[in-house]
Amino acid sequence: MEVILREHVDNLGRRGEIVKVADGYARNYLLPRKLALLATDGNKQRIAKERVKFEAVEAEERKIADAMAARMNNLELQISRKVGET
Repeated sequence: MEVILREHVDNLGRRGEIVKVADGYARNYLLPRKLALLATDGNKQRIAKERVKFEAVEAEERKIADAMAARMNNLELQISRKVGET
């Protein structure tokens, strides 16, 4: 069965990809958890529209993460701890 992934699924694919999976895996795991949609023409168009929104959100999150990473690169941390013979 071919499905379109709505979310990233480990060892399967990323959001928006069309993947072929076993029928039972799709029916029992992916579809009930709304991780995928059946690969129909209507769903392909729907995912294409959603992709634009998700890309904008991901770009904003990446910008925030890059800013935080830059702050952390300049951070110097020193931890003092008492130690004994044992």
